[in-house]
Amino acid sequence: MKITIKSILGLLMMAILFASCEDEDKNPLNLLELDDSKAPFVRIIVDEPIVAAGDIASSSLVAKVDALENNVASWQLAVSRESGGVASDTIVLTTLTDFPSQLSIPYTEIADALGISTDEISGGDFIRFLGTATGTDGTVVTFDNFSPNVTGQPEQRQAFNFIVLVKCSPISDATLAGTWTIDMTDLFGDGWDGAFVTFEIDGVTTDYTFTAGSAANFEVNVPEGTSSLVISYTSGAFEEEHIYTIETPDGDVRGPFGPNPAPCIN
Repeated sequence: MKITIKSILGLLMMAILFASCEDEDKNPLNLLELDDSKAPFVRIIVDEPIVAAGDIASSSLVAKVDALENNVASWQLAVSRESGGVASDTIVLTTLTDFPSQLSIPYTEIADALGISTDEISGGDFIRFLGTATGTDGTVVTFDNFSPNVTGQPEQRQAFNFIVLVKCSPISDATLAGTWTIDMTDLFGDGWDGAFVTFEIDGVTTDYTFTAGSAANFEVNVPEGTSSLVISYTSGAFEEEHIYTIETPDGDVRGPFGPNPAPCIN
């Protein structure tokens, strides 16, 4: 069959039209085009997206909340806690109607809303916040209404689905500088199945694990002048097989941690 230039151009036009329709279906809301069709998009800048478990009782969620355009009537903030891969119920915290606004909610109030105490929020937990925006025209949008190319971009700082990570507290009851020893055991004898211990020295992290056998030993040198040391555990598969101890430079042996070790040792 002979293919002419005209037929090629026709096929290209049909492909472009199809792609345009497909994109429109995927992205029913837009942020930057016609004034009468802009989505009520809300942005947030969280001061501390990571909080230490030992500090959470005295800390607050502090953030600046702003609207991309003057078409947002209100923004509702809800919260849940994710611990050990299990999420709690989602509870409404507050609603803002003025933009920009400064948000400050103590984590003690957030814990109360969730029906727990801050002592029950531990390292490795996520505090997840979900936002719902209502436009001046009554349009209600959530995280599900926006495409990943909007909600996944850091510069958008979207206020519809974001987390605060609870991390392990720094070691405060041992000499930091010197040699720390990690003794790892796998009860089945086939390594740690993806689990690992992390030493975070002044913000620089190193992971330690082993992939075969029943035991492994690591010496970690923490240099003089170190101001912060955080030790944490990240789970893998077959957690009932994993046990480890930590020896400080003072000769203090901590643990054993496990089977099913917790995310933090302190």
